[in-house]
Amino acid sequence: MNSDKGSSVKQPATAPKQAQRVLGVCYGGGHVLMLIPVLEHLRSLGYEVHVLGLTAAGIPLTEAGFEPLGFLDFLKDDDTRAIEHGKRLAEKMHCDGKVVSLEESIAYLGLSYADLEDQLGVEEAGVEFERLGRQAFLPVSILRRVFDQVQPDVVITTSSPRAELAAVKVAAERKIPSVGMIDLFGGQVIGGRLLTDILSDYVCVPFEGTIPVLKEWNVTRDQMMITGNPNLEWVTKVPAVQDRSWRERHNLKETDILALYAMQPETRDYCDLVEDSLVQAVQQNPNLKVAVRAHPCQPDSDAQLVLDRLGDAGLPTFSDSLSELIYACELLVTGNSTVALEAVLLGRKAALFYINEDLLAHGLPLHLYYDWVTFSTEVAHGARAISQVTCETIQDQQQRRAKVCKDWHCDGKSHIRIAEVVVNAIESKKNRNVA
Repeated sequence: MNSDKGSSVKQPATAPKQAQRVLGVCYGGGHVLMLIPVLEHLRSLGYEVHVLGLTAAGIPLTEAGFEPLGFLDFLKDDDTRAIEHGKRLAEKMHCDGKVVSLEESIAYLGLSYADLEDQLGVEEAGVEFERLGRQAFLPVSILRRVFDQVQPDVVITTSSPRAELAAVKVAAERKIPSVGMIDLFGGQVIGGRLLTDILSDYVCVPFEGTIPVLKEWNVTRDQMMITGNPNLEWVTKVPAVQDRSWRERHNLKETDILALYAMQPETRDYCDLVEDSLVQAVQQNPNLKVAVRAHPCQPDSDAQLVLDRLGDAGLPTFSDSLSELIYACELLVTGNSTVALEAVLLGRKAALFYINEDLLAHGLPLHLYYDWVTFSTEVAHGARAISQVTCETIQDQQQRRAKVCKDWHCDGKSHIRIAEVVVNAIESKKNRNVA
């Protein structure tokens, strides 16, 4: 910052005397959409913001005016082993041209796999990757490179594993305060391992129901701040009434009931559970139609396979926005995803599916709070839950929406509350250093 007293540059009234560096680390989907409003607010306050945008996060960060870093920025000439692994893995795992460049996929997959080998050894790394896929990654060594370059004063992430968790670990190593944002309930487990086995110094939770879940994972109440989730705030800006335009474009009748299947990049067992339930449901209810939307990390061909199984009851959504689709449907069908909560926030019903009944470890237990949400681990139950959905009044949807928005603190200010936690984390560190 220019220290010349005659400088005409006027700093924001709330800006620090010397710009502190904030490092954001996030994946795509709902994770990056949580983080962007917080980073924008911190930047408006005069903080120097850097962000590592992983996989699908790069595009929305760029569109928001940031210059996101990627693993490609930290790939060295002598990372030959990582490059070899990256090319091998990208042949199977890269979604061509959809959300990330091939070069970035090679860097991300290769550096992460090489780090896994460094941690576990070649043989054990192969076993873990075969068992968990990308969830086996915890690229701490690569995040150390990021920290070396950025030199952050505070780190903010969401609750994803892999590189986000690695960032929290490196922050702890270097005694840099970290802030974590929980999108839903927290405490997910994959392959018998808690995804967030070390949580941030400060944990921002979306609503009161998250607190008992995190306490089970030994997060203290003092660490948790109830802030809301910025990715859910968009529901406060749209009317609750159903938009008929999408339905009209697809020639749906007044008696047709529309379910939206928001796909998730899950195991084959999970996909079979949901998709077998949908196929049975359309057989049980001839008025049921199913719009199928691939996850941003999935190719459209995955959605087409589901559409082929549904036949005339299936509707493609390749170029339609998520909000438009939720707006048009009566029912959202998915698993552990913020998309389910977004639908419920708009007053829609939801049918949630899991292959494990352990809610604490695997679930999004919205059905424990709202009687218009179902939870299924078997095809027969799931098909029945979907097929029995009926059309309902606007008043019903509006009443649901008002209740859920209040419960989840959707008032347009969650990003400000989270930014305040970040600022307080920086100030607490400065005060400790002075002491």
